[in-house]
Amino acid sequence: MRNPRVVALLLALTLALVIAGCGEDSGDSATAATSPATPAAGDAATAGKLSANNATVEELEAAFAAAGISNPGAWAHDVEHHRPFPADDPDFAKLRRGLADHNAAPEIVETIVGLLKLP
Repeated sequence: MRNPRVVALLLALTLALVIAGCGEDSGDSATAATSPATPAAGDAATAGKLSANNATVEELEAAFAAAGISNPGAWAHDVEHHRPFPADDPDFAKLRRGLADHNAAPEIVETIVGLLKLP
């Protein structure tokens, strides 16, 4: 039997790749092929994460489901309800308080926060 956490992680990574692949094509593939991308300093820490302030409820729900969170739709709506999250709150204290008010288990809070980034 497969480990549900591994399956959820793979689904979350697949979703992130699909979302990342939906970007606009500039039409200049020669330039893109010869110009390697140089990621910004914080990109590695937020790669594959959804914007806490800008992701749709559907995107949040899909990511939460892929991560194995039960009742992902309710938690996605809860995240939306507590928006906007201040840019100077990288630990998501506001979201953590909101999730705690809705009796989220600590592991659910950590999983949700781990899937999000600012802005």
